[in-house]
Amino acid sequence: MSDTQAGRSTRRTDVIQHVAFEHAGVIADAARARGHEIRIYQAGVDDLSPVQSDPADLLVVLGGPIGVYETEAYPWLEAEIAVIRQRLQARQPMIGACLGAQLIAAAAGARVYPGTREIGWAPITPTDAGLRSPLAVLAEADWQVLHWHGDTFDLPAGAQLLASTAATPHQAYAIDKHVLALQFHPEVKASDIETWLIGHTVELARVGIDPRTIRRRTEEIGAIVASAGERMFARWMEEAGL
Repeated sequence: MSDTQAGRSTRRTDVIQHVAFEHAGVIADAARARGHEIRIYQAGVDDLSPVQSDPADLLVVLGGPIGVYETEAYPWLEAEIAVIRQRLQARQPMIGACLGAQLIAAAAGARVYPGTREIGWAPITPTDAGLRSPLAVLAEADWQVLHWHGDTFDLPAGAQLLASTAATPHQAYAIDKHVLALQFHPEVKASDIETWLIGHTVELARVGIDPRTIRRRTEEIGAIVASAGERMFARWMEEAGL
């Protein structure tokens, strides 16, 4: 939907977040640099009906520690998936990160299920399609990204695979020019990593990961990855006409 169609003088990005510390990071920075206002919704708390009735130019769906399939424990997931499905059907621009990518896959009819847990900084391997996409900007960071997931998904019908890891073949995909879905977290700013280490302390302890390892690696490459991520999102927005 264009600004004229929406009756707005400025562009807007709607953000659905599932935990406060997993925020839009450099996605929001790239959107603001392109003149977007940001409207934030907390999943499970805020009414998402305005996301449908007054759709933004871009919807960003962020990560969180729950599973798409946990609809009995978290029944509001069904309404969130319905919001995403409506945008898919309308071919309205959307970015998904981690849980967000899984929710988009589910809304597109693909299966989401437990996979191999990946936590910490590690490279992805781009496909040929990924090298031709805005994802190619991540080469500036040697393809290093922050992983923090335990679930995975089947590739939605009509989606183009952009990147993989050995443990998780479906790390990134695109649907035409209007959807970019990433299993990893290029949106995270290095200065925010401590909030992740605090927020996920129980998970880190359970799987035996020392937070100092992630903190040290963040100090080495976090700012470089975030800078490349911001340029990647800006390029994608430009190609999507946002």
